[in-house]
Amino acid sequence: MQITDQAKQTLLDILKEQGAEGIRLSSIAGCCGPQIAVSMDEPEPSDNIQTVNGIRVAIDSDMTATQQLTIDLEKTPEGEGLVLIGAGNCC
Repeated sequence: MQITDQAKQTLLDILKEQGAEGIRLSSIAGCCGPQIAVSMDEPEPSDNIQTVNGIRVAIDSDMTATQQLTIDLEKTPEGEGLVLIGAGNCC
């Protein structure tokens, strides 16, 4: 898993604003099978805790393919926001 430098600064700002210490990746049901959810929830006891580019990331123990994931900052004419690259999307 990777977090780009641009996404790192945005995440740090959001975490500070929300009073959170890190993010959590978990698997949720989606229209084409499991999808990845990113939240500021506290880690579960069985989560795999990593520090990625200075951000604490808790990964649900049921998730297996996280090595190809990248959190980046995307800028569009409508504004900017965080995107999860490599998670797949079929909807």
